[in-house]
Amino acid sequence: MTRQPNSPCKFIMIFYRLIQNMNDNMVAAFKKWYARPVMTGTVDLDYIAERIQRNSTAKKSDAKAVLTEMVEVITDCLQNSQRVKIDGFGCFKVGISSKGSETEDKYSTGEHIRGLRIIFQPEVTTDASSHKRIKKMLQGAQLVNIKNITPKDAPAESGEGGEGEGGEG
Repeated sequence: MTRQPNSPCKFIMIFYRLIQNMNDNMVAAFKKWYARPVMTGTVDLDYIAERIQRNSTAKKSDAKAVLTEMVEVITDCLQNSQRVKIDGFGCFKVGISSKGSETEDKYSTGEHIRGLRIIFQPEVTTDASSHKRIKKMLQGAQLVNIKNITPKDAPAESGEGGEGEGGEG
C-alpha cells in the first residue's frame, strides 16, 4: 500500500504485534514473545514532496527535484568512500561483508568480498536525566499494540515488518 499525498501521517504512533519465536535453534529465545513493527504503508518521493510543499514555501516540483538530486549526490559520496551526515536525520556509510583470509597475501577481493551494503545510523541525542541515547526520529513516538485497536481504527497492513524471529529489536 502506498500512502497517497492526500492521506497525511495523522498519528505519532508506532504499531506493533507480538510474535512468538518458534525457531528451536535459538534456545534462549525459543517460544518467547517479541514485538515486531506493523507497517501501515509506504510513502514515496511524490508524497514527501507534497508534504514539503504544504509545510513550506517550496513548490512540489522544486522539492522533488532537490530530493532526487540529493539521492544522486549521496550515491556519489558513498561510492567515493565518504560518510554522509544529514543533520537531524543521521549518517549513511558503506559496509563491506567479507570472509577472512589466512594471510594478507592470499586475500582476493573476488574470493573474499561477499558484498557491499549501505549502513544507516540515525542521529541520537542523550537524555539529560537518564543519560540514555534516544534516536531523534523516534523521540515522542508512542507504541501501540495492534491487537488493542478496534477494527475500524486499525491501519491496513502492508506486509512489511520485523527482522527475523526472536531477540531484541
